[in-house]
Amino acid sequence: MDSSAAASNHTNHSSTASASKGSSLHQVRENTKCSEKNINQDIEEIYENEREQSKIRNWKESPYAVGLVEATWSDELSRFHSRSNAGSAGPCLCSCDDETDPTCGCIKLSAIVCTKLGAKRIGNMAILKESVERVVEEGHTDYERNLEMGLNSTSSKRTRLVFRRKMDIVVGPYWPMLVFITYPLIFTVSLWTAVEALPGKPPLFIIFWCICTVSLCLALFATGCRDPGILLRIRDQPLSEDSSRWRWNDQALTWRPRGSMYDSDCACVVEKFDHTCPWTGTAIGKRNFAAFQIFVALVFVMLLMDTILLLQTALMKNAEV
Repeated sequence: MDSSAAASNHTNHSSTASASKGSSLHQVRENTKCSEKNINQDIEEIYENEREQSKIRNWKESPYAVGLVEATWSDELSRFHSRSNAGSAGPCLCSCDDETDPTCGCIKLSAIVCTKLGAKRIGNMAILKESVERVVEEGHTDYERNLEMGLNSTSSKRTRLVFRRKMDIVVGPYWPMLVFITYPLIFTVSLWTAVEALPGKPPLFIIFWCICTVSLCLALFATGCRDPGILLRIRDQPLSEDSSRWRWNDQALTWRPRGSMYDSDCACVVEKFDHTCPWTGTAIGKRNFAAFQIFVALVFVMLLMDTILLLQTALMKNAEV
């Protein structure tokens, strides 16, 4: 009896020790997993903080009057991926939300395409081609310095030669609409008219129609693929000019002259801003307003001309039947 009891107690102690050991190993594994998870979270937080600091630094140091956006398109793409991995639907999918960004889908497409192309970013606009130009820039004048010192002077302005980036081809945030809707509409209607209505017309009229059609496409390109007039950042208010002409813009950290406005779609200040046109994909401002006017005029002319030509062709076919 005693030996049996002793054996039973030894067995119970062994099983208890095994269970305790197993529980301890399980606890160690859980603690290790929690530690690894915390380490990963800490690394992600450090990475996000560094990226946010880089984003703010790039915003403050930019020579252009732009808003606070990701520094590059690859950073923008990483932001979308991190939201997807975190299980967040993001603003793009919340179409009923009042805070939905109308450019969100286009920005996501820009991030994908521009990252592949290696395009640079300025605000929400993509720079597809750029060059360097020499510019004669007016420096700080003796007159302004003397005003600051309380002296009188009529010294002339000083100039200096500087090298500056020139954006040869830049597209706005709504470039997908320009590429996949506006141009296909023009090409489809023009091709339909050329095949159905132009045969048999006088040669001079056909030449005139071709010139108008080509001019329409070129005017659209000059509007949608050109710098609309992005303002260079002015950190200090000009002293020699009427102060009422200048307003401070918090979104772009710049002084802006009258007529210039911050465009939230393009995320930059545009000189002589008129509006943002989704059909051309970009903002309409100082540098592309003339091309936009030509584009609108040619749209009206071509729409009227093609409608008349197609109606005449349809009536002639009906009369023959």
